[in-house]
Order: sequence, then structure tokens, then C-alpha cells
Amino acid sequence: MVRRRELLGLVGAAVGAGVVGAGTAEARPSGPGGRGTHRTLKILQFNIWLGGSRVQGGRAGIADTVAAVSPDVVMLSESNPERVAHLLSDLAARGLTYYDNANPTDPAVISRYPIIEHQSFPSWSKAVISVGGTEVVAYSGHLEYRYYVTYLPRGYGGGTPSPLETSEYGWGEIPTGPITDTALIMRLNEASGRTAVTRTVLADAARERRRGRLTVMAGDFNEPSHRDWTRRTRNLFDHHGAQIEWSTTKAIENAGFRDSYREIHPDPVRTPGFTWPSDNPGAKVEELTWAPKADERDRIDFVFYHPDRRIRLLDSVVVGPSRSIVRNVRTRETGRDRFLEPDWTWPTDHKAVLSTFRVTTRSR
Repeated sequence: MVRRRELLGLVGAAVGAGVVGAGTAEARPSGPGGRGTHRTLKILQFNIWLGGSRVQGGRAGIADTVAAVSPDVVMLSESNPERVAHLLSDLAARGLTYYDNANPTDPAVISRYPIIEHQSFPSWSKAVISVGGTEVVAYSGHLEYRYYVTYLPRGYGGGTPSPLETSEYGWGEIPTGPITDTALIMRLNEASGRTAVTRTVLADAARERRRGRLTVMAGDFNEPSHRDWTRRTRNLFDHHGAQIEWSTTKAIENAGFRDSYREIHPDPVRTPGFTWPSDNPGAKVEELTWAPKADERDRIDFVFYHPDRRIRLLDSVVVGPSRSIVRNVRTRETGRDRFLEPDWTWPTDHKAVLSTFRVTTRSR
């Protein structure tokens, strides 16, 4: 557990509006002769739960989170232009200035570094950010929430639309118990379109790398990682023996990207890194769970990066309460995950993910 005072010392104090684009660390020589410099790039994946509207004081809690964590780039899920405008205004009132990706909708990107280009894709937004002259393409995703078939092994329907199999259960409990047919789960998951829309972004990212740009991806995927539903976890977290190669994270990894949290914390048993459902003391338990008789915890919020000699992963941690909801009960996590735990109003039913990188830039 890290309280706010410790958190600020760990991840850096907030930066005033006068240094927008300077990053969270001073530029430092990267080698003999000072031929390059290093800039810190801290990326926060943050589902803000309908702009903080579900929790009293939630809107201020979003800005408080950003001010305390001091990320360089925030990938926002459950945003809209009005919510982003409110956030930028609230941050400015705290002495922080961020850029946005021009009339941002869900998902959105805000950045302390200048955003020089932007584009929208289905379920994804793109922002090209200049980090001391090194161009980083940031893709922010918020993928289809239906077809949430990670619930089937837990004995609940996943909101699969009619006329597809399991649609008769809606989001409710399955009378006959868990469904662990891997082929069925993967087929329904593919029908969500999450992997298909992500492949479009992966193709764009490949083109951007050919132009010499760095690429990162983050989002609320509404789908777990293939690295978390393995032989070692098959009898944990109500997986009920299921081992599933979830296709969206697999496609991203096959395209050469790396899962920043799993790079730092490779063990899904000791450091599961759950991001949903998060406890939130400002909300009733029944507002935080969709499968109240199950252990529905999953890691569905991610920060990915594509390896390049100019970018180095330094750390990745969970931001948010160290409690989750398990079988309708607020439960403290017992694994070895590290939490940057807030003492301000937590605005969301997710936990956030903060990944810190070092980016090499050219000296001027």
C-alpha cells in the first residue's frame, strides 16, 4: 500500500502549467558526448466510469488522481468531449496543463507533451505525441463490453446478443453452472469484434514504425489476457479449469508489442494485477459487481509498447484501491501486486495501470 504522500515521492510531484511538454524528468545525457537525452514517459490507462458521475465527488477524484500520479499521457475510457473538457479545466485549476487529441470522444488521449496529429478508429483513438522531438504514437482503446464471455466459466452469461449461443442468459446466472467449452468461448469472443478492430490499429502502428515512430497501446479491453488464463491459473479465480488464449492480447503480442505489466510482473498467480471489479468506498457493492456469486476478477486494462532501442520500460504498477469485489464482498488483495493507493475520492469501478518508460531523444 502506498499512501498519497509516499506516492508523490515515488512517481514525481505535479508539474506546473509553465512546463507543458517538458516531461516528468529533466533531460539527461544518454551517452558519451551527450549525443542524446532521456525523457520520462509515464502512461496511465484510466477508465473513469462515465466521467466520475457514479461516485459523489468523482469528477474531482479523476483530476486528483491525475495530479497525484502525474502521468505524461493518460488514455481515457468512458470519456466524451464534455468530460475531457471538464478534466482539462479541473487540471488547469490545479496548475497542470494537458493537451487533448482534438474534440476527443471515447476513448481519448490527453498528454503533457504536445499532440501533433490525431485520428479516430472504431473503438480506438490515435494521438502522435512529440517527446522532446521523438514522435510516439499512442493508441487508446475502449473495446466492446458485450460478449464478455470471461463470465461463462464463472457461471454467468456475458451479455452475448441474440441469436448467438448463450444469449439466453443475458448477464444473469447460468442455471446449469459454468461453461468451460474453450472453442465456444473463443468463438463468441471473436464475434465481439474486439480483435478485428484492434488488428486495424496494429496495421496502422506497423506503418507508423516504418516512418520511424515509437508505438504504444493502452485501453480497457473488456477482455482478459492470454497470459492470465494459463495452466497455472486454471483452478484459481473461478476459471474452473479453463485455459484460454484470449485473442486480442494474443494478436497484439503477435504483432511484436509487449504487455508492460506482465513484463515487470510475469507471474499471474503471485501478481495477478486485477483491474476489475475494483472496490470503491463511494459506491454500493451491488453497483460494482455484475456476477455477485462469482470471483469475477480479471486484468482487462493494459499498457502495451513495441520494443525499440529508444524506449525502455522501467516499471508498471496498479493505481487504485487494494481491495476488489469477490462474491459480493469487499476483499483486500493478498497477492504481491504493488498499489499506488489513493487517499482521495476514487472515481471508478476499475483500477488504473501506470507504466513508466524512458525515451531517448535527440539533443538539439
